[in-house]
Amino acid sequence: RDRDLGGVNMAICVIKATTQLGPQFVLTPERYNPKRRMNLSDENDGVLLSEIITLENDIVASKKDASAWYQINTSDAMGGYLRVPSNPEQLNSNKKVLKTGDVIISRLRPYLRQVAYVDTDSNSQLCASTEFYVLRARNNESIAFLVPFLLSEAAQTVFANSVEGSQHPRFKEEDILNLVIPSELFEEREKISQDISNAINQYREYEKSLGSAISRVNGIMPA
Repeated sequence: RDRDLGGVNMAICVIKATTQLGPQFVLTPERYNPKRRMNLSDENDGVLLSEIITLENDIVASKKDASAWYQINTSDAMGGYLRVPSNPEQLNSNKKVLKTGDVIISRLRPYLRQVAYVDTDSNSQLCASTEFYVLRARNNESIAFLVPFLLSEAAQTVFANSVEGSQHPRFKEEDILNLVIPSELFEEREKISQDISNAINQYREYEKSLGSAISRVNGIMPA
């Protein structure tokens, strides 16, 4: 700030170490943090996502694993729902291993809203594209409630403003780990997780019924 000292204007600067600036202050323009201009809760009014989940990076290498896997591509995770292929296949590229209860989100082109809850049988060999971040709970609680959180307008705005790269825009790990879950949402996490799980089960039942109906019609219609 400016101060008048005996008729001479002098600027007084306060210098702080970068460790004192906090996570929402980034000095380099290419790493500008959009959360500084967003109306998001801070750590005092919620829980950091990094406190309840880890980002898993268990890779299965295509050159070392000859077994068949159910492989999830980015187009198989849309709006919270996971579409699992009918048949397993041998790997043609490296993949990330998934477990029941994980939540996945594609780091590529976040506006596509490629988020899903992994509700499949834990005995299935399930893996996903390395474009996914794999969120796994630090305890035994369900993190299905993170699906609507990650699809919320606030979170999506963070991702949209954090992407880097023009051809294949992606956001970084810290952009998701630094998200804050509002206290009100965190307190209702168990109910919301159950609602998400029920909705997915209902949709899978619809798929089965629709598949049966299509098969019946195919049997009736002339070839």
